[in-house]
Amino acid sequence: MNGRDGISVCPWRDGKRWVYSITFDEALVELHRFAVPILEQYRVPGHIEAVVGHLGVERQIGSSSYNGFHHMSGPQMREMLARGWGVGNHSWSHMLVNADTADIELGQAKRVLEDAIGEAITVYCSCGDNSNMNAGALEACRKFGYLGAMSITDALNRPGDADLMWMNRTFLHEQGYGPFFSAFDPFRNIALAKRDNGWIIDYCHCPLEKAVHVNKDCSEAQLRERIETVVSEGGDEVWLARIEEAVDYRYVRRCLKIEEKSDGEYELSAPGLPEAVRWRVATIQLPEGARGASIDGKALEVAGGYVNVEVSVHPKTLRAAKGGR
Repeated sequence: MNGRDGISVCPWRDGKRWVYSITFDEALVELHRFAVPILEQYRVPGHIEAVVGHLGVERQIGSSSYNGFHHMSGPQMREMLARGWGVGNHSWSHMLVNADTADIELGQAKRVLEDAIGEAITVYCSCGDNSNMNAGALEACRKFGYLGAMSITDALNRPGDADLMWMNRTFLHEQGYGPFFSAFDPFRNIALAKRDNGWIIDYCHCPLEKAVHVNKDCSEAQLRERIETVVSEGGDEVWLARIEEAVDYRYVRRCLKIEEKSDGEYELSAPGLPEAVRWRVATIQLPEGARGASIDGKALEVAGGYVNVEVSVHPKTLRAAKGGR
């Protein structure tokens, strides 16, 4: 059913047209120099990807460009949560993640990180490259209760994508990897996101005065330009979302069942909604001209022809009151 003659669930929460999120691999303390204040200025929630076996210590992993930087500790990540940011698992060791190593890299890492921050971990972020998005790793993600897994594939995420165990991320780097070496573009994927109700997930590491590695990061000036562009281009149409909230909305939208019971009365339920989904709100577009709505007899606030409804596996009755335009 469409919003003119019946009701429908919106692609994104609050009827937003597209979505923007940003991730910072490694969860480095040095983010406080530039990234944290820039995002706070524009009210954009960030998301840090923690290497769980290295919490609270100086980074020394292989030949990383970020060796000598500092991984956040549990208390430091709790402080980020208080700012509205989110936290994902970037593996235990930043080494191989597959069926043989999953108990440690995904299972143990999830338990330790949850204990450290006092919040459920539902998102895995592939370390290194997409080789750690292999079938064994992703099957283990399902086993251990993750709701989503993030790759480093530069593409949009769309509301109707079949599987959240492969989410795409747009590189926010001074220069893309070879063989094409594409340059920094503050408008990357924005026009496409607007057209296709897309979700952009940017990724970088720790923007400083100069990019630590041009193929892995941007500068603080480029980060600011990107965020300013997202906010100005998005206006009221963009949802600046924490990763977990957008993931949860996609599950709610996927599971939501709408059954018309009578003229203006609908039964809403979400059978099969995973227990790990925390934000269980669906944004419903009302019929054109509806002057009000209620759920199980309780009046709902209508804004722009939309209402937000908390859903569950148990049916709820939505009534849309008819009226003039």
